[in-house]
Amino acid sequence: MAYTTVLLQTITEVEGEGLNSPGALDLSYTVPQGCTAGVQYVRAGSTVKGMLNITLLQNGKVLRYVPVAAASTTHVPLAIVDELQPGAEVSVAVAAEGSGTLILDVGILEVNTS
Repeated sequence: MAYTTVLLQTITEVEGEGLNSPGALDLSYTVPQGCTAGVQYVRAGSTVKGMLNITLLQNGKVLRYVPVAAASTTHVPLAIVDELQPGAEVSVAVAAEGSGTLILDVGILEVNTS
């Protein structure tokens, strides 16, 4: 089996409208045919003065929440890795209690099963 690392990365400005108002980031990945994949980790840094929440979505439904403390960094190696099937789309949204800069790195491992 061949493995490929896929990284969803961005440095972006966040306009916080509260933790209940996530906005989509322009980050997505679709599992190709003949492969499965899994999100392995989420790394984030934020200059937002309030809490920030990163939401990983699978086909538009919540897969994981990753809270980030005010003006802080976090690295979350996922202990439970959901197997994503061919055609599944992973996307990212963010909600914040203020405005600032977000640095985000989402690591996905793609496995060629064919």
